[in-house]
Amino acid sequence: MLRRVLFGLFLISFAVPVVRAEAQTVHAPDGGSFERLQSIDVPEKPGAPFRATVITSWKRRLEDGTEFTVYNRRTIARDSVGHVFQERRYLKPNGNTQTTPVTSLEYYDPVRNEMTQCTPVAARCVVQPWRMDSGGAASLPAVTAFATGGKITRESLGEKSIENLQVTGSREISTIRMGQSEPTIKEFWYAPLLGINVVVKRFEPRGGAENFSVEQIDRNEPDPRLFQPPQGFQIVNMPASTRYVMSGEVTPTTAR
Repeated sequence: MLRRVLFGLFLISFAVPVVRAEAQTVHAPDGGSFERLQSIDVPEKPGAPFRATVITSWKRRLEDGTEFTVYNRRTIARDSVGHVFQERRYLKPNGNTQTTPVTSLEYYDPVRNEMTQCTPVAARCVVQPWRMDSGGAASLPAVTAFATGGKITRESLGEKSIENLQVTGSREISTIRMGQSEPTIKEFWYAPLLGINVVVKRFEPRGGAENFSVEQIDRNEPDPRLFQPPQGFQIVNMPASTRYVMSGEVTPTTAR
């Protein structure tokens, strides 16, 4: 009996330090992770006013091979001076049938060269110096080769009409290296009159399939109130040396 008691005390003497070591484990706070999706770009382009809805779908491929798709619908607009307004909304599985929450509201002022980004949940707007591209399609070579062995090939898809706008189509196929199983494929339908891509389709081996379409395009002058930040929000002016990170579309991982 005494031998069993001594043996039990022997085990406890080794077990207790292990438990204490686990209880003392500490680390700094973890910020978690999130992903953002870069959507349709709206340049300044004076003299080309419009208001429209951007419809986004993003089919994700998980490591186990399963797929899921998230959606959203958001408003974009530009006036004749070149002021630009963009909504940013959460991407969710039901975003194709229901309105998803707004994550931010963005206002570009071409006269003051400022970007104002407002976050409704915080009732705060951040203002910073900003210069936006004035729009225009870039002329790109048919093939761009890289020293690493990868290349980008480009081809014309011709012209057609979308939303009563004449558009020009093109496709880019990017190969990172020889033997890559799947290339990155991008398709663009560009409307010169507005200076934007009204349709963008992307397929990336890791990112999945991303589709953007600009619909319900109204080329009349938008309501001026659309380009005014919400009243009552706190205004924070950022110095010229600071570049605030602009938001893209937010995946459901941050929709909490």
